Amino acid sequence: MQPETAAAIRAVWEKVHSPGGFPFPATVAALTDAGVTRYRADYTAATVTAYLDDTGESYVSPLTVKHTGTAGMKWDPAGLKAAIKGAQAGTIGNYHDFSDAAVRAGVVDYDCFISGQKVVYHGALGDSHVEWFPGAKKD
Repeated sequence: MQPETAAAIRAVWEKVHSPGGFPFPATVAALTDAGVTRYRADYTAATVTAYLDDTGESYVSPLTVKHTGTAGMKWDPAGLKAAIKGAQAGTIGNYHDFSDAAVRAGVVDYDCFISGQKVVYHGALGDSHVEWFPGAKKD
């Protein structure tokens, strides 16, 4: 991976994980500019992996938001939907707060498909929830 690409991706995650946060639309735009087509946040492993499908490369960085005991949380689809809606409405202030709410709702990891315009959240027992980007054209 080109050093500039890795630096651009790292800069996005630093903004996302900062106390002030980085809004999801800005995150998606910045990652797209860096060539990222999808990413996976793994709360259990505390990593986030960005994928550049055009080149077959990936970039793994630490997820600075730490959660323990993620696999033991009960799947709560209503709690997850409330966290997502709160993040979209701006009532959940930053990524750390959103992550806490998502983990309490049983999320252990999620995949963001930038090109597919959706996020798929996963629970420890295989539960999942698909959230389309606001305004996305659904298949």
